[in-house]
Amino acid sequence: MTKKEMEFLGGRMRLLREKNGIKSLEAMRELLTSSGSEAHRVDNKSTLSRAESGAAGEKTMLKWAKAYCEVFNYSDKQTEQFLRGDKIAVPDTSALLKNTQLVDELGEEYNIVVIPDIVIRELDGIKNSGSRALAARAWEIIRGIGYGKRVIKMEYNGDNSIEKDERIISVARGAAVKYGCEVQIITDDADYTAFLKGDETVTALHLREYMITKQNLINMKGLVELDRYYADDYSDMTPPGEDEINAFLPDGNTLIISAVRDRSRSIRQRKAKIRWLIANGADVDKRDCSRRYFPPLTHAIQMNDYDMFIFLLDECRADPNVGSRNPHDAGKLRQKDIKREKNEGNMPLMVAAWDGKAEFVRALCEDERTSINQQDANGFTALIKACYWGFLKCRDILIEAGADTKIVDIDGLTAEDHYKGYLESGRRKPGIQNKKGRRF
Repeated sequence: MTKKEMEFLGGRMRLLREKNGIKSLEAMRELLTSSGSEAHRVDNKSTLSRAESGAAGEKTMLKWAKAYCEVFNYSDKQTEQFLRGDKIAVPDTSALLKNTQLVDELGEEYNIVVIPDIVIRELDGIKNSGSRALAARAWEIIRGIGYGKRVIKMEYNGDNSIEKDERIISVARGAAVKYGCEVQIITDDADYTAFLKGDETVTALHLREYMITKQNLINMKGLVELDRYYADDYSDMTPPGEDEINAFLPDGNTLIISAVRDRSRSIRQRKAKIRWLIANGADVDKRDCSRRYFPPLTHAIQMNDYDMFIFLLDECRADPNVGSRNPHDAGKLRQKDIKREKNEGNMPLMVAAWDGKAEFVRALCEDERTSINQQDANGFTALIKACYWGFLKCRDILIEAGADTKIVDIDGLTAEDHYKGYLESGRRKPGIQNKKGRRF
């Protein structure tokens, strides 16, 4: 292993420790030593400090990296992926459209994420001429590329008459030569096997297989089949294990979120499935790792599905205060401008107020568990969000429920300041056609 590869592996060890809630090296030393294996006994925390900084020898680095994987119950496939060293990821358009936060996810797992200009042009075309839903996803992906960590855009300068998959492979091979390491193309539907036969530097990894490496899964195929299956009664079904029932599907949603969003099924069948999932250990508050890092309750608000929303809030006792946050994030604070874009801490009440959904706002305000004055990463409260777009009915409901009108955002602006700004600018919430100042 090169010095750069050992530093990269050490950094991954630190992120793995922090992601699992182990804040200090001393706590990690105790965890390893108490695991019952003599091979895991650590005399002092400086041993781990050297490993996490990449300053230990290669054998020592690999020993402790494997030990980290063992104590956090990584599967053989996950461990292999963890130990892979310095690698580059090249996501294609199909993978990015399936999971719009994939650039962020890959930035945590790979040293470099290469985006071919072919992919950006294809996304730009979808943004400008695709269906409304696809256009929105394409725009979100393009924006994420601009803010992605470790993201590099590379141009294809070869023959444009060859297939797109071959052009992406050409970019991947160019990246392998330029950076001197292996490259994995992440895809959701393309078959690169024939093109990559015998290639020792570039391989293809299907999105579902990539998701397996991030989770303690046994059978992603079975999980996808369960996601598609609906019935009125699940009493005769054998539930998946605890890890699988809370796992992320290839699109980054959980089984519960997928059921919340699947309008092709009856509300009765969707509720029956969610009840069964929760009864067998599914977390009703687990966020997606696909788009906005929202919990199921917020997805119901986005879908404007009040029946599902009330079911989750009242019967399933979903927590109304779960804000948006990357479930794979190790807890590091983002820079201010990136925080504005990702806007972590966006609670269900804030989303409902931002969209002017008064019925949802009222229900959340009437739930005694709801934190009315919570602020997101930009300092916005639900009241500020309602005033930003001039949603007066939502504003009045929130003030009646006890919303604090004096709270300021990170720019020092109150809800009233934002309402005045709305009146002066005449800005309109996309899809809302009511006249200025008279949304309700």
